[in-house]
Amino acid sequence: MTINEIIQDIHGLEAELAQLEKRYGLLSADFYHLYKAGELEQSRDFIQWVGYYEAKLEREARYREMMYTYLRDLRQKARAGALHLTPQTAPTGV
Repeated sequence: MTINEIIQDIHGLEAELAQLEKRYGLLSADFYHLYKAGELEQSRDFIQWVGYYEAKLEREARYREMMYTYLRDLRQKARAGALHLTPQTAPTGV
């Protein structure tokens, strides 16, 4: 999975989470805490919400790992100079 694919996944998951947050009037982090503590029922929406939230957390962790490696490489190339970021091209059909 590329970093661009991870970013796209995160944005897609955030859109799904935003709909659930709006529907139930609760941010995902707060919902997740209540759900994991056993304070909420096992509804279809809640099971899906947990899945989206855990997937987002996993993608964010993977993003940080990849970004750490990427930035380390940039720093090595730049030595003591400024980091040079290059724009990523969007995949065809997006």
